[in-house]
Amino acid sequence: MKRGLELIDTHIHLLPGVDDGAKDMDIAIQMLQIAMNDGVNEMVLTPHFNIPIYSNQKVIEQYLQLKAYISTAQIDFKIHLGNEIYLSEEDVEGVKKGMAFTMGNTRYVLLELPIHQFYPFHEIMIQDLQKRGYKILLAHVERYDIFKKEPEKLKELIRYGSYGQITSQYIMNKKTRKRALQLIKNGLIHIVASDGHGIEWRPPVMKMAYDIVSETFGKDCAQILFLDNPKLMIENMELATINIKKVKRFHFF
Repeated sequence: MKRGLELIDTHIHLLPGVDDGAKDMDIAIQMLQIAMNDGVNEMVLTPHFNIPIYSNQKVIEQYLQLKAYISTAQIDFKIHLGNEIYLSEEDVEGVKKGMAFTMGNTRYVLLELPIHQFYPFHEIMIQDLQKRGYKILLAHVERYDIFKKEPEKLKELIRYGSYGQITSQYIMNKKTRKRALQLIKNGLIHIVASDGHGIEWRPPVMKMAYDIVSETFGKDCAQILFLDNPKLMIENMELATINIKKVKRFHFF
């Protein structure tokens, strides 16, 4: 497997047979190949944690098998274990009890919000995790109805310490690119990730999104979103905030 750009993917469903991502090890290896060919050389694997549907029953076993494959095949590639954790009372308790995995054994947790509903008690759960020392990374912020209807709500969550993650495909898609770039321009995005689920449907590709961000806001901005902040997260450090003063070119076409 060849190595391209040094990008880091911090949201991907590549572990085989544990959620709605890779069905088996063969698919997982093909996804790994796609990612490497696209410039990725490090990942935080984030299988769903959503009791009772997904509860990490086979996650460690599959993670160790994948790690063994990478080592045996002598592939220059790093993997870390995390979860995409659904924001519910039961799943938040799973975080507190150590049943759910933080991002690479750091204080960062990748939270998936309910798509259609977001109520005050959801904010209270986020605040509770923050008070316990966890750092909140909001998965695919582009999807949630609340942030589309009330953009100020995302700004509020970011202002009070949460971080925003956006999906690379949302930047790459011409229909959604304008909003994606606007979210980045407004300083609401800290990390871009693939949220890859397979080899055809939602493949783990990031380079085109990297190029679009680089051409629009400059290489330094792309470096922060695709490499620097993911690395800071893995090292359990605070993420940098994008401060865009000049736009080179908006890719709205």
